[in-house]
Amino acid sequence: MPQTTTPADVEAMLANLARSASRSPEAYLASARATLVRLLAQPDLLDPSRLVGRGPGLSRNLLFGTEAISVWAMVWAPGTVTPVHDHHCSCCFGLLRGSLRETWYRPISETHAVATMDAVREPGFVACMMPTGPNLHRIANDGPEAAVSIHVYGYDHRAQDSSIHRTYAVAAG
Repeated sequence: MPQTTTPADVEAMLANLARSASRSPEAYLASARATLVRLLAQPDLLDPSRLVGRGPGLSRNLLFGTEAISVWAMVWAPGTVTPVHDHHCSCCFGLLRGSLRETWYRPISETHAVATMDAVREPGFVACMMPTGPNLHRIANDGPEAAVSIHVYGYDHRAQDSSIHRTYAVAAG
């Protein structure tokens, strides 16, 4: 008989992830990656009401948060595009549903950047990085359907509104 997972089990998994934030950056990123891989493989662990958008654009739904991390479900309506940005904290994300285009950039000044790489991310994709920067990217939903990604950020959602450190204008390459 398959073992069922309770909301308490998910809370314990995310609390363990939060505790891992106090370990080495490598251990924390490994824990964040493992947590995302598990959530992407078992989406029924997540509250389905948190995986729904609230209109056009990007809907951010908090799944879990402490003073060390915040875990968000992001629902990307078709046509949603972030600005080119970097992060003030660790940033890990995995794609649950749909597809997203991630474009990486190189800063050429404090305010402008040029594109260096472009890739389409499909369900199951996971990426993790520390804010050792510059780690500039932009994410877009070019597809006809909503996409859902799960993000683990190393910041307290009660103390800061966002993980974004700085935005950049795109310069011709």
